[in-house]
Amino acid sequence: MITEVIRMSVKDIFSDSIQIQIDAKKIGLDWLDIKGVMSKVLEETREVEEAISTGKSDLISEELGDLLFTYLSLVRHLNMNPTIILHDAKSKFEQRYKLIKNQLEKDNKTYAEPEEMSELWEKLKNKKI
Repeated sequence: MITEVIRMSVKDIFSDSIQIQIDAKKIGLDWLDIKGVMSKVLEETREVEEAISTGKSDLISEELGDLLFTYLSLVRHLNMNPTIILHDAKSKFEQRYKLIKNQLEKDNKTYAEPEEMSELWEKLKNKKI
């Protein structure tokens, strides 16, 4: 099964996941509104935190899968395209990454400690870089 998933493109797995959610909706297995989905996102996030605290990678993977699947449900309820959303988020991060990297180079650094990185990131978000 894992090999089958690896062979699928992200778009296919997103589409397949949303399709099964749509099929489930036909028999009443779905949230009625966004509030219900958001509540489930928070629940699944807590379950990921709990799984991480156990250190068990199989449990962490399972709970991350549940959270991702729930996020896809939220995307579906909002009538949005997950592939476009992820592409845009990646592009936004890439732009910020390049700006941060350039700033580090200007400062003759190759790495920033967490506190310094946090400051750089905030300056970038506020366009002070």
